[in-house]
Amino acid sequence: MSTMSPVRARSVEGEPAQKLHENALGLPGAMMLGVVIMAPSLAIFFNWGFMVPSVGQATAIVFAIALVMSLPTAYSYVLINSRMPSAGATYKWASRLISPQAGIAVGLITTLYYALFVPAQLPFIALIGSDLIGTTSRTFFAVLMAGSLLLAIPLVYRGINFNIDASIILVAGEVLILTVIAVGAFFASDHASASLAPLNPGEIPSMSALIPALVLGVGSFTGYDAISTVAEETRTARKLIPKATILSVLVVGAFWLVMSTILSDALAPKAYNDVIAAGGFPLSAAAEVAFGDAGRIIIDVMALEASFALLIACSIGSTRILYAMGRDDVIGRRFGTVHPKFQVPWSAMSLVLAFGVLVDVLLAVYLGIGFGITLWLVNLIVFCALITYIVINVCNPLLFARHFRSEFHWFSNGLVPLAGVGVVGWFMYKGFFQVLWDLDFRSGRSIVLTALVLLVACCVAAWAIARRPAVRAAARRLPADASDPDDLAPALAVEEASA
Repeated sequence: MSTMSPVRARSVEGEPAQKLHENALGLPGAMMLGVVIMAPSLAIFFNWGFMVPSVGQATAIVFAIALVMSLPTAYSYVLINSRMPSAGATYKWASRLISPQAGIAVGLITTLYYALFVPAQLPFIALIGSDLIGTTSRTFFAVLMAGSLLLAIPLVYRGINFNIDASIILVAGEVLILTVIAVGAFFASDHASASLAPLNPGEIPSMSALIPALVLGVGSFTGYDAISTVAEETRTARKLIPKATILSVLVVGAFWLVMSTILSDALAPKAYNDVIAAGGFPLSAAAEVAFGDAGRIIIDVMALEASFALLIACSIGSTRILYAMGRDDVIGRRFGTVHPKFQVPWSAMSLVLAFGVLVDVLLAVYLGIGFGITLWLVNLIVFCALITYIVINVCNPLLFARHFRSEFHWFSNGLVPLAGVGVVGWFMYKGFFQVLWDLDFRSGRSIVLTALVLLVACCVAAWAIARRPAVRAAARRLPADASDPDDLAPALAVEEASA
């Protein structure tokens, strides 16, 4: 066999073969995966600015409320990862705790959740690149989309250490640029005043004004969950993955609180609203105050860095679940292979990238070439994320009630996941179904219908795949090398022996 061919991660008889890169990541590396996908600067670039028309100066308190609302689901991830770390993440957990059919279905949905970031980022990168060059040519836009993918391909195939290192460099750059913009705007503005008004709930005009801003805030806190998929590539996964998960949420949340406070104090809400009315991104107002005409170029560079980092990071989360499903021969053993040198699932990565191209082509035909593709896909990503989060909050009490009954606690395994389901359910209704169904068919209802069709398709596919007894057994089985041997709980080992 050629040294450049992928090899099976596990032989048919179950003997270990070449696997993902074990012990490749420590706490910082695992945490950075969640940080990158949460996109610290992009959330300010887009979500924060569009909170201003609803709540005015009180944007930081919206992020604070959204952080509190996101913590129950994040904590459910922490608890499950502390007992059952696996690259298969939602696929493995739901297969074992609910049913193989449910596990396969949610595994496909979670894969879509991460994989759809790829086609969503390409038009966004093209938009920023076009703005940087100063052209509105659709041909140039399409060339930039294709070029950004070609530029990303050699990066995403190089291995998890390279991926994470590249992401850290890009995120550090975007965070530095955003910090300089915010601080520069504060000191250069004639209207700046240091205050805690952005953190004052009393500054929110009304509950009806809070809701649309809160939808943007809660939507910002997605992506940290991808940390679960690198469990088999992280040292002492049972200890580090939970820490990385909660740290990524808290660190990024704190960053948003600080940045939104400074930016909201730097300029009056009218300055940001005027930019929105002109069809621009609100952060442009702060960048222009800080750096004059060069401000637009600076925020474009920041957005490009953040977008490429997100593109690279999402290739990790989406492909690890595919790898786990391929390893179990759920979707074909080829996807359970890794490259012998880089130790990454190349076949799964190729599928994700090809899928991204296909999605962009289809949406370009439907919507036209432009930023509308990104907006359409972001809403679909949110739906897939919410389905994933509901399942996670269901798995939390099931895991401890069945396997760790002595550790079951009414708060952490009862009230917390119940709160998580409540928040996710509220957001699904308010931020997805209600908002999109009230829009026109092309940019709203078509997304809702597509989401429901995909959900049904994943469930039907899971039912068909799980009809084979061997698949059901493999889906439920935790690989003996999913993490450190000592991390696999005795209760699970006993159950395996008796099954």
